[in-house]
Amino acid sequence: MELRPGLMPPVLDEAKVRHLADLASRLDGANCGQWEGDLAEFNQEAGTGDSIEVFQGIYGAENHEAWVRRVLDQQSLTPNSNLLRAEMAEIVLRVRACGADHDFDLELFLANCKHPSGSDFISWPDLVSDLPQNRQPTDEEIADLAMRGRA
Repeated sequence: MELRPGLMPPVLDEAKVRHLADLASRLDGANCGQWEGDLAEFNQEAGTGDSIEVFQGIYGAENHEAWVRRVLDQQSLTPNSNLLRAEMAEIVLRVRACGADHDFDLELFLANCKHPSGSDFISWPDLVSDLPQNRQPTDEEIADLAMRGRA
């Protein structure tokens, strides 16, 4: 299923992404007195208000470019009150099929998930007591419960 344009990742300026990733790399692990200008520049260009602590340890978890893409993607995400069940099921399908390769899809799922289990639906569905416990839940079952909230 094709998702409508409002549910697709924003088109990012690749030069901006690379520049912000370079700034994030310099901020990640920066010593006191070495980061103030870079932090102000990052926040100005990215439209964020992050503190230096946000950047500490990025490299240990993911590369800086992927991190910047996620930050920029998250700015475009808000819960969509017109989201259809079939669209949410497609989002679940994409996240389950591709995992970390589809950060935008996971963030889109989380922005529209009303259930407190959030990413557990994808990573550990057996820990979500509202889902079937004797088999792998379907994308549609996850979509229904995520859109409805706690049963």
